[in-house]
Amino acid sequence: MKVIWILLAASLLFGASIEKKIQRQRSALQKTKERMNRLNLELNRLAKGIAALQKEIRDLDAKIARLDRSVQELSKEHEQRIAQLQAARESIKRLEFKHARLREQLVMAISDTFSKSLLLASLDESTEEDIVKEEILKAIQRRENEKLRRISKEFTQTQKELQRQQESIARLKEQIDLLLKKRAALKTLRYQQSEKVKKLARQKRRYDQEIKRLIKQQQQLRKTLEKLQILKKEQEAKRKVNVKVKKYGGYKKDRTIRYTGPKTIAPLKRFVITKRYGVYKDPIYKIEIPNENIELKPLEENAKVRNVLNGKVILAKWTPHLKHVVIVKHAGNLYTIYANMDVLSPFVKKGKKIKKGFVLGRVNSKLIFEVTKDSAHIDPLDLIKVR
Repeated sequence: MKVIWILLAASLLFGASIEKKIQRQRSALQKTKERMNRLNLELNRLAKGIAALQKEIRDLDAKIARLDRSVQELSKEHEQRIAQLQAARESIKRLEFKHARLREQLVMAISDTFSKSLLLASLDESTEEDIVKEEILKAIQRRENEKLRRISKEFTQTQKELQRQQESIARLKEQIDLLLKKRAALKTLRYQQSEKVKKLARQKRRYDQEIKRLIKQQQQLRKTLEKLQILKKEQEAKRKVNVKVKKYGGYKKDRTIRYTGPKTIAPLKRFVITKRYGVYKDPIYKIEIPNENIELKPLEENAKVRNVLNGKVILAKWTPHLKHVVIVKHAGNLYTIYANMDVLSPFVKKGKKIKKGFVLGRVNSKLIFEVTKDSAHIDPLDLIKVR
């Protein structure tokens, strides 16, 4: 029955290990959920921040557009004023030239009149012709003086207009410069806000990627948890079977019963018995050790292990110490246990009904064979035929 105890202990340890894994997976799943909640809150905050910045950028774009229109209008007016200034300058040049020419003509006329006046004054008597010429010169002088006054007045007015245009152009230039400075400041602010949006967008993408990663992790954790829950259920079922087998196979000397039914085939065709059922004395430590099974050494390599009676497989698994183990339940609450098999048949599955002689697996060194019924052990040699 050592086999049953070892299987039961392994099942309990494996069950405890599964429970720990389940707890770890649940804890990891909870942490993932908490992390996702924090990231979702952060994503909401980022989304609001991005929306606010985008609104600021739209407002800045509207302000920049208005400034651009103002700059265009002022620039157009500035160009018109410059054209007017250029025209005024050209007019000033023409007036200056005209003024200079008239002054020159006037000087010549005055000089000529003055010379003639001196000449007339030197004469005792003036002729009628001289008097007429003098009057003509005086009339010319008056006319030229009048032209000179008009030109001077026009020149003065043009100078004033020139000054006014220059002042207007200076004011326009100041306004344009101020608008351009405002526009540059808004452009800088818009660039800064755009960079903030890009930064927040990059951060949002990272959070989105982290959320996707966590969702995948959550899905994987849930799958793992589901598998562990299934394993736990399977392990619980095996534990119940093992407990049931233990219940029917617990070793007590006074509960060993003799099998009186017809004998059946042995699990191996050719073998020697290396350890018999019952209490034996350890040759080294000189202590009595109860042995609830028999050990059979096959006389051929890779020997077939056969099922000894019709029945149903209730356990088929591999353990580190007993290799492949199979437990078969037969009629009348009889159980046979086959352990230390090197190879397990792929057709042996839990719940499978099998016939007498069905090959369970193969063995090389030794086969451990055990039989129980109800709450007692049976010497396997009472059940099988030995040649």
